[in-house]
Amino acid sequence: MKLIKEKRWAIVFSLLAMLLWGSAIPLIKTTYIHANILPDDPGGKIYIAGIRFFMGGLLTFIYFFLFNKEEVKRENVNFKFIVIIGLLQTCLQYGFYYIGLSNTLGSLTAVIQSSNAFITVLFSVLLISDERLTKKKVIALLVGSTGLLITNLNSQGSFHFKFTGEGFVLIAQTVNALSSVLIRKYGRNLNGFLLTGSQFVLGAMPLIILGAITHKSNVNFDFVLFLMLSYGAFISATAFTIWTFVLQAHSASEFGIYKLFIPVFGTILSILVLGEDLTINIVLGLVFVLAGAIILNKKQTKKGV
Repeated sequence: MKLIKEKRWAIVFSLLAMLLWGSAIPLIKTTYIHANILPDDPGGKIYIAGIRFFMGGLLTFIYFFLFNKEEVKRENVNFKFIVIIGLLQTCLQYGFYYIGLSNTLGSLTAVIQSSNAFITVLFSVLLISDERLTKKKVIALLVGSTGLLITNLNSQGSFHFKFTGEGFVLIAQTVNALSSVLIRKYGRNLNGFLLTGSQFVLGAMPLIILGAITHKSNVNFDFVLFLMLSYGAFISATAFTIWTFVLQAHSASEFGIYKLFIPVFGTILSILVLGEDLTINIVLGLVFVLAGAIILNKKQTKKGV
């Protein structure tokens, strides 16, 4: 996708991907309800996740045959890297995410997801030689982290944190950030459609197998569930394909900040679709994480800043 190589279009497509990812939060929660997944059934949750991403992989391959214009040579396909990304970005990330999301509010999850941008900066500095931890990045990290802390304060002012809820969502974001940087470092020459589709299918299979063996719920498979999973597959195929192309063409630490728009879209949609309350802590948390994004994206005015 040559258009994404232009920065302005890369920003537009990045925001589109974030809107799609934000819409996944209320979708997943309503899918659990419709599919009759029990709250204490992690196997059922990852089973649903596996089916969604397997369908997303198949859809991405359809995108490849419809829209791909570059020649793909077998010797240029790094199968080992694709397997690693599949296990990290699909299997491990969404195993934690689907369970964590079920144990916390969708609006709260949306804000916690904003940590992805800051963790991406840290991994970029550690793993990519031309990325530096500047004063500006440190300030952005501190401001954004403050937002996350505010979001997790309850009405009594004490810190609320459930490991299998907010903790699992945070682990998922850490794995996703690592995957984003690895794609930027090792996957920039791979075909974006094939990388996305292959890692979805490979990463989804362990989730499906483990979920099928361990789930306790009597899953309600009907046409409505098929439509929900199909939209989830569309989100995955479209957003991840766009994001892969963006990371292949642009700096992971610079564009990773656009993931801060996921909490904005996710919070709004969670309130509209799930009927959740917009608390002052969530509003303040969003303000701080968006402030971190502005700081990180501010043009350099001094050397090293």
